[in-house]
Amino acid sequence: MQIKLFHRFLFKQLIFIIYILIFFIYCFTSYVMGAQQKLYEDLFSVTFPNEKVGWTCGRWGCILHTTDGGKTWVRQKSGTDYTLSSIFFVDPKKGWAVGDGGTILHTTDGGKNWVRQKSPVPYFLMKVYFVTPLKGWIVTEQTHILSTDDGGNTWYIQFKDVDLILKSISFCDLFHGWAVGEYGFIYHTRNGGKSWEKQAGKVKISEVTGDIEGGNFLFDVMAISPKIAWAIGIEGYVIKTVDGGKTWREVLTGLRKTQLFCIASNKKGSIVIGGNRTFSSSSDNGQTWKSPEFKPPIQYDWIYGISRRGNSGFVAVGAGGAIYLNTSTFWQRVVY
Repeated sequence: MQIKLFHRFLFKQLIFIIYILIFFIYCFTSYVMGAQQKLYEDLFSVTFPNEKVGWTCGRWGCILHTTDGGKTWVRQKSGTDYTLSSIFFVDPKKGWAVGDGGTILHTTDGGKNWVRQKSPVPYFLMKVYFVTPLKGWIVTEQTHILSTDDGGNTWYIQFKDVDLILKSISFCDLFHGWAVGEYGFIYHTRNGGKSWEKQAGKVKISEVTGDIEGGNFLFDVMAISPKIAWAIGIEGYVIKTVDGGKTWREVLTGLRKTQLFCIASNKKGSIVIGGNRTFSSSSDNGQTWKSPEFKPPIQYDWIYGISRRGNSGFVAVGAGGAIYLNTSTFWQRVVY
């Protein structure tokens, strides 16, 4: 009798242990699944046509949208799984996103619906920029500049040159713009792209080592006026022109020698630069620089896109779906 009671006791204890194990397995699985859901796509570009409304894009066709200045974000259906490298909105309704495989997406309803536009080339499209709802440009691999005069219904090759990668393009008005890319190549137009002139850049094969030698790789450009523009690139390289590109001079920012990916400014003289584990800002048109505080820190991450957010500040995006909003004293990561 005692043996039977003892066996029943052991059996109950075994059942209890099994239930405990199931409970812990369930909790662990839920934790892992939750952690996986927090592994967001890398974000490469962000755009805000006004203070409240904005979009960002990244890997696997990811497009996120905010209507409250970046505090909360929702995913939009892009209809593609190609990486999207750049996004630009001219107003809260009309926008474009471009990326791998010659992908050009366009919306006229704020991203509720994205439709594909036809690219004249199958290359990786690096950056899109519009100055009006009809007039825009895209830079690509193989040094192609695409343009449209009808909002993207038709895109055509406006310019092409040696086989390099153009990474960025920026216009300050309908006529004056710059495009930059590999080996320090800089192209400039004064007539809306009817003609492009090379202002900088060099590349050659060393006769001694056989290695490629050239200028610094440029990742982003920012046109301020017909005379003033900034460009940034590898090894903490920052340059500026004040004479329409006749001369480009290096700006000493104190940044370490790492990749700088993005630059943005506002009308008050503030300039922000983001890169690989690096961020710097200036409030006096680039005369002095400082490294603002990020919460959490970005010493193991990178910032790849920055956009002015109306008169409210800036938004920065980057690795692992990171989205940061700047406050009066620091940059705070958004949890969405």
